[in-house]
Amino acid sequence: MRDGDELRLARAFTLFVEAVCTLFSSIRLYVFREIVVKVYSYVVEHDTGHAPNPYFDSCTLCRCKFSQQAEKTQGLKGRKNIVELAEEGDWVIGTGGASKKSSGHGKLVYAMQVDEKLTRDEYFSDSRFAQKKRKKMGTYEQTQGDNLRPRNDFEKREQFALVSWYFYYFGANAVDIPERFKHLEKKGPGFRSHFEQGDIRWFLGWLEKTYKPGRQGEPRYQELPRRTKKCKSSC
Repeated sequence: MRDGDELRLARAFTLFVEAVCTLFSSIRLYVFREIVVKVYSYVVEHDTGHAPNPYFDSCTLCRCKFSQQAEKTQGLKGRKNIVELAEEGDWVIGTGGASKKSSGHGKLVYAMQVDEKLTRDEYFSDSRFAQKKRKKMGTYEQTQGDNLRPRNDFEKREQFALVSWYFYYFGANAVDIPERFKHLEKKGPGFRSHFEQGDIRWFLGWLEKTYKPGRQGEPRYQELPRRTKKCKSSC
């Protein structure tokens, strides 16, 4: 095959891939409009790459936004948090906080559609997520792993990991939330999840049309590895 033929073939393949991506986005946008979508909104006070964890082709939320009181009492007390409540098909959006480890109010740090909800036992045992197991020494991505070995039956079966293969992570490149969507932003501890379906669809449509999915930046704050990794925000 001559060089000119190879160039034309490469261009044709590129156009084909772009067409498939456009079709995929259109299908997802159509689905948004046809089904009820649940969105959980909260503040990412510590954007370090640990929670959410946007590395190794997926975005996961595991060791943050879970019920810490339930963990302490082995499920006897504590209100459910995002990780316990969210189901497959729901969206989680994290916005900036006032901490120096975050991007400030009015910013979108990440948005992820929940494609899978796994128990921590399933998450730890699944070979697809072996790279998300934390290493004391290694690349920054490896030291921020959120796939920690469950310590007891409660952590194995009653705690979860939310997995997204379709996400937008901006990190230090957090984008401005348009004024018409500012009411979707949560400020302070806890989370919000009661939004009008029309607002959710407009927001997701804007996200689809304006940005490419995937990791678009590094975490706002890169910290040195610690012996233990636990969410310190007011979950």
